[in-house]
Amino acid sequence: MPEAAHIVDHRPALDGALKARLRRLAGRLRGYVLVEGLARLMAFLMAAAVVQFVLDYGVRGLQWSMRAALLIVVLVGGVWLLWRRVIAPLGFRVGLGEMAALVERRNPELSSLLISAVRFSRGEIGREETNSPALAAAVIARAGERAAGYDFGGVLNAPRARRFSVMIAVMLVLAALAVWLAPQMTALWFQRNVMLREVDWPKRTHLMVDLRNDELVGARGDDLVIEAAAEGIQPRSVELLFETVGGKRGREMMATIGSAGAYRYRYVFKNAQEEFTFHLRGGDDRTREFRARLLERPRVARSEMRVIPPAYTQQEPLVLGDGQRAAAVLPGSQVTIEVETNKPVVEARLMSGSEFVGEARRENERLRATVAPAETQLYHFHLVDEFGLEDRQPARFSVRITKDEPPHARLRIPMVGAMITPEAVLPIDLEFTDGYGLASAELTYRLMREGGPTEGGIELPDFVPRSTSFARSLAWPVARISASPGEGLVLSARASDFDDVSGPNVGESAPISLRVVTPDELLAELARREQEYRLDFERLLDAQEQVRGALLTVLAKFGGSAASGEEFVAMLAPLERRQRNIVGSVNAVRQQFEQILNELRVNGLGSSAAEQRLGGGIVRPLTDLAKRDLVEAADLIRRWSRDGSAETAGQIDPKEAALLLQMRAVLANMIQWEGYQEAVNLLRDILRMQSELETETKRTLEEQGADVFDK
Repeated sequence: MPEAAHIVDHRPALDGALKARLRRLAGRLRGYVLVEGLARLMAFLMAAAVVQFVLDYGVRGLQWSMRAALLIVVLVGGVWLLWRRVIAPLGFRVGLGEMAALVERRNPELSSLLISAVRFSRGEIGREETNSPALAAAVIARAGERAAGYDFGGVLNAPRARRFSVMIAVMLVLAALAVWLAPQMTALWFQRNVMLREVDWPKRTHLMVDLRNDELVGARGDDLVIEAAAEGIQPRSVELLFETVGGKRGREMMATIGSAGAYRYRYVFKNAQEEFTFHLRGGDDRTREFRARLLERPRVARSEMRVIPPAYTQQEPLVLGDGQRAAAVLPGSQVTIEVETNKPVVEARLMSGSEFVGEARRENERLRATVAPAETQLYHFHLVDEFGLEDRQPARFSVRITKDEPPHARLRIPMVGAMITPEAVLPIDLEFTDGYGLASAELTYRLMREGGPTEGGIELPDFVPRSTSFARSLAWPVARISASPGEGLVLSARASDFDDVSGPNVGESAPISLRVVTPDELLAELARREQEYRLDFERLLDAQEQVRGALLTVLAKFGGSAASGEEFVAMLAPLERRQRNIVGSVNAVRQQFEQILNELRVNGLGSSAAEQRLGGGIVRPLTDLAKRDLVEAADLIRRWSRDGSAETAGQIDPKEAALLLQMRAVLANMIQWEGYQEAVNLLRDILRMQSELETETKRTLEEQGADVFDK
């Protein structure tokens, strides 16, 4: 052990009075430290309470989070002051040596006498061979005597301690006065700022915001309406303070609606694009923060239309996928509209305009509605979600009613004119079509006679019901219905379908009217027409001669050598057109004579002579002219206008001369046929006159014989 730390077994004792005085001084020092620490702590808590009250009451209710944050700050500050000013100072060791040093610092004239006495009393006097115990005892005795003349109380700052004591008393009195004078306010402060309860400060004005579930809900882009009313003293104006999620803050004055005593306050956020929080301030009230949420409106995300046609059509159901929202349906069809929405809905109704059609059935996450429209309609779903948001631009579903058209019937009787003989065999072509199947198909006739019309139908044995198309060609003898000259015959094709909703539908072709005549009458009509056609052909022959003449003029001017130039082309172009026009006209005459020949065949008036003279002498040559020779002549004119060669020019007139020769030969046959026909007609007139004379003679004889017997 070091010498400085050597402790003797027999050490002198410190004077009892001096020791007592030093201990009392240490106690007073601890008391002063405690008073000052408590005073500072109470002052901080009092100031914090005042700040809490001013902030909370001043704005009529801080949010819970802000009050909780203030309370945490107060608690942290109070704990820190308690430790720093009370617990930590009181934890310091305050012994006799520290008090002696404190007194020596206050009274330097003692020259460390008290400190030495305290140390000697503890035995801190060194080794016995170097320090005298007697000297230590003398120092201790002298210190007791000298200290008796000093006031140890002056060492401490008593006025400071008294000031802090008064501060404590004042703060206690103020706290007591607050509790006594404003117990309700004090209790509210304690509950709100210490217990952090949601209780309201007493107010003269109470603002009430009209909100569902304490939040404002709308759709992005909508106008959001905030309305409020006030109880108690109604303020003349109310402010709305808001902050968007993007950090934009604003303050707006709400519109005051109504009269005094029944004010309402209203503000509209136009075209809201961001969510925000807001509160109202008016009178002495400030509402809590409310939230404005922007949600998506309910809408149709996916759709499907299913059309079940009427049973009679035997058609498969038609399914229209997403994006196909228009359907054309037949009367009697069943239409099911199925949709998926972008969010859950609490109300879904099928509407047609403003007319309620029916509730939509919910199946899993889909909505389904079925209708059987009787007329064209435009449907939509009225959708409402849990927040009352509606679909303002609903998806439209168009259902257009299309009529089941009657079957299409077509009747053709080629090679027959308006007049027929009783012996005619008509070549009839029939065609029937219907998109959903034919129920019947027939040929009908009406025979117009003196006693009244006779009607009937001619069944078609090859017809198969429900076929969508049917065609038939037949040779039908007019003799089957015993038609007589002078009667009229009307033929038509008729068909019906299987429409059992709005039908059955019946389709009928355009009627063909025929007049039944005698063979002589028909031959006379054909002769008249043949003469008319022959006159037309004569005009065509004249036109062909004119074309040849014009071509000869061009040949005279340009035919000697290679020709070219605008004038040359300009002269040939109209001649080519005229030549081609003659082609069409000759073909028309050919068809007319062919028609005459066919009518002779159909009506049983054909003969080998007619076939040879009319078919071989007129129709066949006209066919060669229209289909080949005249076309070649026109092509030759075009080729000459393009190459202008002398070789081509040399072919022009021989071709034209050959054409004229052919046409004159045909014309000669026509004239010969007319003469032949006139002879035949004259012979028939003679025979008819003989028949009529014979009939008249017979009738006269019968009348004369009857007179004889009567007498």
